[in-house]
Amino acid sequence: MKTKLLLTSLFALSVQQTVLAQTDANGYTTVNLSMGSSYQNRVFFDFSANNIVSQPANSWDVAFYRASATNFGTRINDAYDIKVYQASANPADWNNITSNSIASYGAPLFNVDNTTYLQEGAFEQGSATYGWGEYNPLNHHVEGKVIFIMQYASGASVKFMIEDYFGGYTFKYAKWNAATSSWDATQTKTVANGSDDAYFNYFSFATGEKVSNLEPARSNWDMMFTRYYTDYPYTDPQGNPQTMKYRMSGVIQNSNISVAKVRPETQETATSTLPASTAFSGNITTIGHSWKPTSGVYSDAVYYVKQGTDYYRMYFISNEGTQTGNMYFKYKKITATLGITEVSKKASFGIYPNPTTADKKVTVLFDVKEKANNKGSIEVYDLTGKIVHTAELSNQAGFYKQDLNLSHLTAGNYIVKITFGGSTETKKLIVK
Repeated sequence: MKTKLLLTSLFALSVQQTVLAQTDANGYTTVNLSMGSSYQNRVFFDFSANNIVSQPANSWDVAFYRASATNFGTRINDAYDIKVYQASANPADWNNITSNSIASYGAPLFNVDNTTYLQEGAFEQGSATYGWGEYNPLNHHVEGKVIFIMQYASGASVKFMIEDYFGGYTFKYAKWNAATSSWDATQTKTVANGSDDAYFNYFSFATGEKVSNLEPARSNWDMMFTRYYTDYPYTDPQGNPQTMKYRMSGVIQNSNISVAKVRPETQETATSTLPASTAFSGNITTIGHSWKPTSGVYSDAVYYVKQGTDYYRMYFISNEGTQTGNMYFKYKKITATLGITEVSKKASFGIYPNPTTADKKVTVLFDVKEKANNKGSIEVYDLTGKIVHTAELSNQAGFYKQDLNLSHLTAGNYIVKITFGGSTETKKLIVK
């Protein structure tokens, strides 16, 4: 069947809302976010713009990763409660699979939640090297090798196979016809990566077309409130720890942020201490559903979000479950309290607390985007120009912090000079 290039699209209803800034006595903004009854919407939130974008959750079936010409992957829509089964690793079996029965196909496959990659979906869990396909070094295409059956909670079934990836995805599918107990005619489609500034392109089996406007630009969201499957722990009757796949509602984070969870920690406070750099994670479900027990919220769970050189502190205050889908939280931008300044395009630094506390210990935040040829340095001067403390900074790339013990200094004002990558920055430091 001739492949059809999708040049038309269906525009989905999108609701965008800039949240009114309601700040409490500690400077935290309250966000009254809702996924709607029965979690009918997928909702994106952007810290920097204090903005919510809400989309219907059931307007697509398969999402195709499009953010890189050399990277690929998919996600299935967990709002539909789809289970994916590998039916065959031989593309020639397409016409031989005449039943929608999955009895002999083993355990279902799911989107991965314990990963740093948004595009590590159910099809990527197939038996081929790349889940659904193999790389061809002669033409640099990824060629499909695996046939899947998608089973919906509604009882619907779809036979599905990605045939090729090269700057876009060519795939075929057939819907199960319950009236005739057979597959409908096979449809072949191509979805090009295109130029949209989003992570995914979305496709609907109901319309047979690409669905546009289902995701904000990559830089315009930090958290996505959605449905996803996770390995839920439980104990069997014999007392052995086990896990089972369970569909949750919660947060999937953008790959351009990292998050550190701290528990226990007092939520309502005007001051805070940034966690160690090793506590920050790019796992897409670092927040996930870890903020809520069976009902309500944990009152001692706090999350620190690193977005570029900015830092936010947030915690949840309400969880009303499937009846309303309301998930309320508070957040505060704490970058200024950390004193972070961009020294050069290669690195950003900050010092806190400033003024120091009684122990005269301070922490240097060190966010290196690009390694320098030489290690950086910290020099502390008194107001006469005398160097009273020095320390060396590593030239490794990444985010970390370094503690300085200034207990030998008398109370007063000092100048801290930070040098890295040929650039310098000075900060005033008050030692109590």
